Amino acid sequence: MRDDEDAYDFDPADVARAQNALLRAALAARNDEKCAEAAATSLAPWAPTEPRRRAVAFDACALSSSDVLYDLGCGDGRVLVDAAKARGCRCVGLELDDALVRDARERVARENLEDLITVHKGDLTALTAEALARGVLDSPAPTCAFAWLTGAGLRRLSPTLRRAWEIGDFRIVTCVDALDACVDFERDGAFAEPDDSTPWEVRRDRAADFGVFVVPRRARARASVERAN
Repeated sequence: MRDDEDAYDFDPADVARAQNALLRAALAARNDEKCAEAAATSLAPWAPTEPRRRAVAFDACALSSSDVLYDLGCGDGRVLVDAAKARGCRCVGLELDDALVRDARERVARENLEDLITVHKGDLTALTAEALARGVLDSPAPTCAFAWLTGAGLRRLSPTLRRAWEIGDFRIVTCVDALDACVDFERDGAFAEPDDSTPWEVRRDRAADFGVFVVPRRARARASVERAN
């Protein structure tokens, strides 16, 4: 883990370009018929998170071996495997697509990480705040939730995340879009604006240059507000 986030020796613009290339490749390889079938419940097309962005995200949320990381839309499990190997933490993945669930479980098995990683097939649009806050199925409750979704997907998931964050005890890390700025142009139109009815405290530091945003645990967020007042 880095003590100084300014010590990154790679360029945010280069990370963004590499991420866009991964997204374009994933979209080009997708099965349009399957994507159309999943569109009603999918919150984002899946693409791998760029490895350097993953590293920044793990640093930004101070991920350690005592954590339980949930990847909301885990795809083929790359974030889970990286986190388990680099930080030694328990990891839980939630994924809607059957093929990606299979790929993720196979990746975990190849790395002999079954003791640290569990992958559940699940629909994030049907996930309850209570299940997320307390732990999905037989998995432990999260101490950190990772979500790389489109702005629209993050906006749709935001009410569930908010309620889970209020009743649970975990921090949230998002990529590209931040919870206090995400909008759903498809649903709310071209002039959509962020919903400020339930404001988020989003930490913006060096990690934000790499499109990584962290919401601290609720107790810490409340203490920060009290200090500011």
